[in-house]
Amino acid sequence: MRRGDLDQVVEALKAPIEEFVGETRVRIALLINRSGQVLGQYGFTRKYEVVNVASLAASANAAASALAQLTGATRWTHLHHGGATRQLFIAPIKTPAEEIILVAIFDEDSSVGIVQLFFDRFGEKLSTLEAFRETAPTSDQSNFERDLEAGLEHVFLSDQ
Repeated sequence: MRRGDLDQVVEALKAPIEEFVGETRVRIALLINRSGQVLGQYGFTRKYEVVNVASLAASANAAASALAQLTGATRWTHLHHGGATRQLFIAPIKTPAEEIILVAIFDEDSSVGIVQLFFDRFGEKLSTLEAFRETAPTSDQSNFERDLEAGLEHVFLSDQ
């Protein structure tokens, strides 16, 4: 996604993310594109945490997609990891414009079943947003790092 589209996308995602967080009671939610560019977030307080989670989630998405192809699956649905005190849910959302990846971190106030239930509704809502109706131009290699940084700046500056 190019820098010019980012303002519109970040603004369009604020209300749906907050609604998803409210319905599911997750502590942290992050939306990124396939390259790891941050499009929206809730619950993070430090940029470096967002960068780490975004890059790891983009890698996990790429690996899960490749494994799905190897097994003949048409797509992968989600990854879930239950830790001692927190759980992690990562899932792709197909929109007409591009694939978006949701990362949700939650504790005992929620469950993977609740997150899955509201994730489907969340994905449907994102697919209808104006910002995701048409394919966005992609970044070229020379602009990749700048666009990743722009995602962080837009998300964190817009919360202040």
